[in-house]
Parts: sequence; structure tokens; C-alpha cells
Amino acid sequence: MSTESLIRVTVFVNRKVGTTEDEFNKYWAYEHGPLATDWLQRNGIIKYVQYHTTSEHKALGQKMFDATGRKPMAYDGMGDFWVKKYEDFEAAFLDPYYQKVIQPDEKNLIDMDSISVTIGVEYIVIEDGKIVQEHSRDF
Repeated sequence: MSTESLIRVTVFVNRKVGTTEDEFNKYWAYEHGPLATDWLQRNGIIKYVQYHTTSEHKALGQKMFDATGRKPMAYDGMGDFWVKKYEDFEAAFLDPYYQKVIQPDEKNLIDMDSISVTIGVEYIVIEDGKIVQEHSRDF
């Protein structure tokens, strides 16, 4: 387990209107992700994870949603980015490569008006099935 505390930025996204769920997931994983890797590494992104929330996966929670009156979040996916300092994440989006290459690709894939973002730190309570006793920082 890493003792380094990182800032996590989660970007919630929906696919662009007219794009099927399958088209979105395949493009995001196999085209957009690889396109972004060098740019992300160059800008200090320590870890990047795509979280695909397909209809099939959302359906797994239907009994819990019905029992509790809750609904699944209405997003097709989330991009998680871990950085040592938030300024690295901001700088990545000011990079001319983002503006020239990555952003136009995002606009072909993502409904840009529906994006939501959350920023925070992870406070790990259980990892690898074991209770975590020591933490690198509070909040």
C-alpha cells in the first residue's frame, strides 16, 4: 500500500447525443484513452482510470435502488485522475496539446454540457481486506 497521499479529481461524463453506449465505451477505452496517455504523464498525472458505467452494470443495483428509493447516477462514465498537487491537473488543461488534440477528441465523444467534477482525497479505511490503521494525512 502506498503511503503517499494524492489528490483525486473525478470527472463525470455522458456520451454525446447520437452515440450508442457500445460506441462510447469502445472509443473511450481504445481510442481516447491511448491518445491521452502521453499528455497525462507529461503533465504530472500519477494515475488515470476510466470507470465505465454501462446499463448492464447499473442494472446490478436495481434491487438496492428499489429497496432504498435511490437511483443510479446518470452518467455513462467517470474519469479519475490522481495528482500530487492540483496545479498539475489544471496545467494539463492549459497545455496546447490538450487544446489542439485532446479537447476536440473529447467534443466528438462527450456531452460537454453534462460534465460534473469533484476534487478530494481518499481516506482509506479498508484495503486488501485489512483495516488501515495509519494514514498519511487527515484532510
